[in-house]
Amino acid sequence: MHLICTVIIIVSLTSALPAQPYQPTLTIPNGVLQGDIGITVNMNPFYKFEGIPYAKPPVNDLRFEPPEDIEPWEGIWKATTQTRCMQYDHYRQDSDDNYVVHGDEDCLYVNVYTHMLGEGANMDVLVFIHGGAFMFGSGFSYGPEIIMDRKVVFVTFNYRLGPLGFLSTEDEELPGNLGLRDQIKALQWVKENIQYFGGNPESITIFGLSAGGASVHFHYLSPESTGLFKAGISQSGCMLNPWVLAEHSKQKTARLADLIGCPTGSSREIVQCLKTKPAAEIVGAVKFFLNFLYNPFSPFGIVVDGYWSKNPVLPDHPYKLLLEGKVQDLPWLISHTTAEGLYPAFDFYSNDQHLIDIDTKWNEIIPFVLHYNESVEPRLKDDVSRQIREHYLGENRVTKDTYNTLVKLIGDRLFLSDIETSARLQSIATESDVFSYAYSYRGAVSKSNPRTGSNVDIGCSHGDDTIYILKTDLDTLSTDQDKQMSQIFVDLITSFMNKTVPNITEWKPVSKTPEAEFAQLKIDGPTETAMVYRTEIGERSFWHSLPFRENHFLDVIIDKDEL
Repeated sequence: MHLICTVIIIVSLTSALPAQPYQPTLTIPNGVLQGDIGITVNMNPFYKFEGIPYAKPPVNDLRFEPPEDIEPWEGIWKATTQTRCMQYDHYRQDSDDNYVVHGDEDCLYVNVYTHMLGEGANMDVLVFIHGGAFMFGSGFSYGPEIIMDRKVVFVTFNYRLGPLGFLSTEDEELPGNLGLRDQIKALQWVKENIQYFGGNPESITIFGLSAGGASVHFHYLSPESTGLFKAGISQSGCMLNPWVLAEHSKQKTARLADLIGCPTGSSREIVQCLKTKPAAEIVGAVKFFLNFLYNPFSPFGIVVDGYWSKNPVLPDHPYKLLLEGKVQDLPWLISHTTAEGLYPAFDFYSNDQHLIDIDTKWNEIIPFVLHYNESVEPRLKDDVSRQIREHYLGENRVTKDTYNTLVKLIGDRLFLSDIETSARLQSIATESDVFSYAYSYRGAVSKSNPRTGSNVDIGCSHGDDTIYILKTDLDTLSTDQDKQMSQIFVDLITSFMNKTVPNITEWKPVSKTPEAEFAQLKIDGPTETAMVYRTEIGERSFWHSLPFRENHFLDVIIDKDEL
């Protein structure tokens, strides 16, 4: 049934009665849902069903266990609740500037937004995987009010975060990647149920920002995700970025257990004890793994569970999987902004003391900001830090005057250089096209605004493209130019969803020849797009010359005899 027709019928039948909000109902295999009505930015109505369980609550004995199928419920499930997984939130602080623990352990819920209910509508489906460094965020980090002006089905969901989602004892007791197993379970739910919401289960595109972008890339590499989607979009994140794979997870898990009073004699003792502790106590222990503000911003992340699990979701290192062509042969779109390093550098902008600390304690702080404290041999670390400083800053100090250089340095290391590597390797490994864009348009607002407390233009921030597609608290539709930018992005996304090819005809895919220049669409504004061909992006050659035990130095970091 179509929403507008339904609303007209309801209004006409009840015009003589007191006004009652219309709450749509829908029957799916697990039971009856009751949802609500949403309104787009252009005042078009849509159905919304928020807080649908896709797995059993991962609490008590199910904590640190793979997600289990939800059982059918009796009566009507009111799908009108917004939940968030428990997290140590980078974006929420108390009056003393301490990061806050909030959210619920019972959090495995999916949210569906649609224009039509019932089978047969066959609308394209967009599933958004939220970011947040695998540490924070939720399915409600971004809203549907912009994208739902198009006739699509839009889906978001939560997955376990931080210690509750990514602890690992590096053995069968707690193999790790529970948050990724949640994602797989959610995608399976979408595949099996989206037809009842008017969606086409054969036309599912997955889309994510930052850790969500890396998650999208993960699903190309995991055999468990085969058949669950037809294409993917990764904004500002991929599996080869240095903050994605967690180092020394076994030691971190033991340390966390010790911090909250659990024995650490064996993996089984650790897990059994952690299951008895308050979830907030486990998540609150994250503060002991942060060395400078919220850095390193992803202390608990993905592990290569194929080294120790009988049923892994990531069978081998992603770099090796890409080299060997063990990746789903599906179209992929991967992008970055021109000032990616504003995450996390926007935390440094409004407090000069932070810049002073970085400048005067460079060797002490920068390994945590750039996520190489655990991937460089201790005897080499100071020399690596010196080389980075000399390459980007020369003899200059870290000040407001060189702040943009610091942002570029951070963005090149944490995002750009390995986005290029991932795009090149995946294009070579598959017959499907890989598309890439570089985005530099900074509209009336930016994601850097709330973190800096200022509207000063300090660049096109990490996430500044996403906010033109999905709704946030920032008003990205306040000017005609911003509205036009939003229209272009929504057109781009929906065309890729439908045909797995962007609607911009000049856009050429990444070459399948290793020596070719890197092809990107450069988006400088709503009327400024052009193809560019670069030797490299993000100073890739420099970063790959450093002795980081990651990716292309795979043989150095992987010694299976030690596992």
